[in-house]
Amino acid sequence: MAYNVIDLLNKAIAIASKKKLIYEDIGRKCLDIPAVKVMSKVLAKDVDKNINYYKELVGETENNEFDEIDFSVYDRMSFLINEFARKVYVPEINGVRELLKFSLELERDSHSLLIDLQGRFVRNEQDIYTKTYMVLADIIKDKEKHISMLEKMLKKN
Repeated sequence: MAYNVIDLLNKAIAIASKKKLIYEDIGRKCLDIPAVKVMSKVLAKDVDKNINYYKELVGETENNEFDEIDFSVYDRMSFLINEFARKVYVPEINGVRELLKFSLELERDSHSLLIDLQGRFVRNEQDIYTKTYMVLADIIKDKEKHISMLEKMLKKN
């Protein structure tokens, strides 16, 4: 079976779904802190937007020819993604600022992972012109916008 960017997008959807569950769980645990409850709902809805974006990318890419990702490269990427998904630690959240800090660090870690994956995909100079590279670049840009939004929210709180 050949692997391509759709397999990576499906893993991104799984990680985003896990993030959404984390935010929903935080909201349920912090019923006595209304601001945290509201912010966790906002963050969960934002993750929903990411999930929908990834699903749109899958839909757009399903009918296109994409370069196969070498098995050894995909295997390493898959391992890194699974490690990332497993290592997510949710601290005790007692306020909006703590929630935003947690979310920002989680998104920065996701961003770093995406850059690492994109770099592992590149084997030669021509790889930066492939559709797979471009899709990963779009996801990274979207992640950077999200990080910027979280940084602005954190400065306000």
